[in-house]
Amino acid sequence: MEPEPESDEQLIARARQGDEGASAALDTLFRRYHPKVAAWCLRFCGDREQAADLAQEVFLRVHERLDSFRGDSRFSTWLYTVTRRVAINRGQAAQLRRAESLDDLSAEPVDPAQDAESVAGQAQVLAAFRQAMQEDLEPLEARVLYLHYVEGMTLPAITDLLALPNRSGAKAYVVGGRRKLERRFGNWLRREGAFW
Repeated sequence: MEPEPESDEQLIARARQGDEGASAALDTLFRRYHPKVAAWCLRFCGDREQAADLAQEVFLRVHERLDSFRGDSRFSTWLYTVTRRVAINRGQAAQLRRAESLDDLSAEPVDPAQDAESVAGQAQVLAAFRQAMQEDLEPLEARVLYLHYVEGMTLPAITDLLALPNRSGAKAYVVGGRRKLERRFGNWLRREGAFW
């Protein structure tokens, strides 16, 4: 009979001890989570080589900052947060490099189709959505809608990330949240194609 695998918490405790077992514990965590982190990275950047580099950077960051994991959430949730931050930082650095390489184009072109009235209208719509998300939705509904429609996460990934216990997972929160927003905004959402 094979021994039961160590939990994430046990592996983290061993890795923090800094003795001979620390390296083996980190290797086990790496093997356990590398496929998931690689998939997340691929979703963030869309290129396999960049995703492999990004995943390596994530695990270096995890190794450096493992002591900052407090255990308030599951290790996989913390790991997703680290992955997201590394991906965002890498993306911002790439944007900055592109901007610096275009030093002769100092100003962004103005879209002549967008007048002040339409820009103000968009700002009002966004403010109304923010208010509706705070007033009409439960915090978990708002979080699921944000992760799905803004961050682009799939419903199964959200279900896993938030450890949702219900049978239909994140889909139930998306359906419920959309209904509430549709009640508030009427057919305008469908007509304008907002979110969906």
